[in-house]
Amino acid sequence: MAPTKQELSLLINPLVPESVQHNNRVLSTLHSITSFLLGLTAGILALQSATGFIFYLLGTIFVSGVFHTVLLSRSGAGAFFPGSTPGEIEGINASGLIGSGNGKDGVVVKRKGAWRDVWLGGGVFGEALSGFVLGWAGVGGVLR
Repeated sequence: MAPTKQELSLLINPLVPESVQHNNRVLSTLHSITSFLLGLTAGILALQSATGFIFYLLGTIFVSGVFHTVLLSRSGAGAFFPGSTPGEIEGINASGLIGSGNGKDGVVVKRKGAWRDVWLGGGVFGEALSGFVLGWAGVGGVLR
């Protein structure tokens, strides 16, 4: 029986579960620290209500964009994160080879939905948001 696209892609570029867990922890730590710092900044600037949350969203988009551009532009997010369909790589032809690649070092790994792990993963709307609110309310309360 011929291997499926997902099996072929995992043979070509395997995902090691321990490495994926480490990458998710690093991303979560990055989002947690930056959201707390954004909360401190929002408290110092005395932002209130929707303005503070818009500040958080813009800051999170900026940090995720910098992370994606600086660290993941060469090899792609799919080299470090599994994406929505774990393991399946876009652009694999019938013989199991990656058909398209435009990276400087060779092939850019494009796993389906891996960009979501960078932009929305790491607790952006969970634990990182609570850190933002904690810093925001704490500094805002002390300064008033």
